Amino acid sequence: MHLFDQFSLGPAAEIAGARPLGNGALVVQARAARAGNVQVYRGDEVARPDLAQVRIYRDPDEIFREESLRSFGHKPVTLDHPPEAVTPRTWRGVARGHVGDEVVRDGAFVRIPMLLADSAAIAAVQAGRREVSVGYTCDLDWTPGTAPDGEPYDARQTRIVVDHVAIVAQGRAGPECRIGDADLGRRLAEAEARVAAAEAALAERAGEVAALRARVPDEAALDALAAARGALVADARRILGDAFDPAGLPPEAIRRQAVARILGEAEANAMAPAAIEGAFRILAAAPRQSPPHQPADPLRDALRDHRPARPTPEAAHAAMVETLRNAWKPAGAR
Repeated sequence: MHLFDQFSLGPAAEIAGARPLGNGALVVQARAARAGNVQVYRGDEVARPDLAQVRIYRDPDEIFREESLRSFGHKPVTLDHPPEAVTPRTWRGVARGHVGDEVVRDGAFVRIPMLLADSAAIAAVQAGRREVSVGYTCDLDWTPGTAPDGEPYDARQTRIVVDHVAIVAQGRAGPECRIGDADLGRRLAEAEARVAAAEAALAERAGEVAALRARVPDEAALDALAAARGALVADARRILGDAFDPAGLPPEAIRRQAVARILGEAEANAMAPAAIEGAFRILAAAPRQSPPHQPADPLRDALRDHRPARPTPEAAHAAMVETLRNAWKPAGAR
């Protein structure tokens, strides 16, 4: 159910306590809701046209419920009530400012900071329009009862959610809700600074996220990288052997290691990365070298495995003496 409750921004003299910003906007504070009281509505305002008036109790447990208070924050401030709830479709046409997020309990009231950013709204407040009317939705518990002060009621509000805060000419609740709380103004300024810092930090994080996303390849790119890595390792193993382990090595290091195997460490170390890449491409394209196949040769194997033993020094000396003794004889008589 959509309802409107109205409260006073206070006499004209108290508007002087509002805080103007450097850009001409105006920060004001107002009591925007009262708890523990019974408010009177027309029956048609609360979907009971059969009743001339309905007395509704504003239960403090509901008014000051955390969700209810939080629903005031960042809601639009309007001049008079718009004909319908404020949505993104209608916001631009009706918003004249917004409610800050430091919504606090002030005794039996809810105090809200408001930023008026529209010249017409600022002029209206300065000219004497001082009532605020809260547009909100709520559920009604139609169980009759009696308020703590003894006043009877027909229903009780529950599940209150604020839609907007309107500046109007005449209020429902009287002059008790007024502008002018210097301490709240200070806290609002601090809150605005925190919001600005948070927005700057959020923008920075958004930039970081965008940059990180740009660095992460998509599935097709990942497949291409995996295929390229596999081909590189296969080419390197044609040169370095199947036992080569490329784990942890970047592509340039794999190519350089393969080139060094063929051309030597010194020459590979003197080559620039582009030269290494070119050399690797040529070497990897060459047919893989394998030892020439030799047919079996039993005699060769026997001779390789049964070589004559080296003579001892004594045997070598005896052979030399025998050669000298027979050196004078003809070759056929030795």
